[in-house]
Amino acid sequence: MSSSASAHDSVGRLYASALMELSLEQQQLDTVAQEMKDLGELAASNDDFRRLIENPILDNQQRGGILQRLFEGRLSDLTYKFLQTVNRKDRLSALPAIASAFASLLAEHLNQIEVQAHVAAPMDGGTAGRVADGLGATLGKQVTLTQHVDPALIGVLKLRIGDLRLDASVQSQLLSIEQLLVAAGREKARASALAGAEG
Repeated sequence: MSSSASAHDSVGRLYASALMELSLEQQQLDTVAQEMKDLGELAASNDDFRRLIENPILDNQQRGGILQRLFEGRLSDLTYKFLQTVNRKDRLSALPAIASAFASLLAEHLNQIEVQAHVAAPMDGGTAGRVADGLGATLGKQVTLTQHVDPALIGVLKLRIGDLRLDASVQSQLLSIEQLLVAAGREKARASALAGAEG
């Protein structure tokens, strides 16, 4: 990761945390969450908007005027004022990172986790539901399962849960997943203990 991307991630977490606190205080979490999701998608898909937030030639006042024309009255007062504050602090280029960090904080607040499942063929609704329920019971969270089809993965289910990657045979997927999670936890604890001993 470049130092610029790392800096944006740090800024994103800082501003997203502040916005999360305000959203909860003002009981506007659902509204703000949807608006931040929309703004993140806009920054990712719209070249004109991306140029606006990244353009070093425009000063904060010029950008603020454009933001006012684009969003005043179209966003909630909280999100609009937050956007203008980010602009005044000259951090508007970090908006995608802020939106991403806010989504992570929201998932944590709602006790949700996203799991990426790589499969040879799409799982039907029943199978996907059982996998999600099994993972949810093991992790103690509400799982959102996203499938990625890779025909080369015959008879194997590959999962990505945050930084953790797991492989399990489809035939015994729920048992295998639980065992792999336990084993991964033990391995992480063992590595941590070894690092501590070496230090």
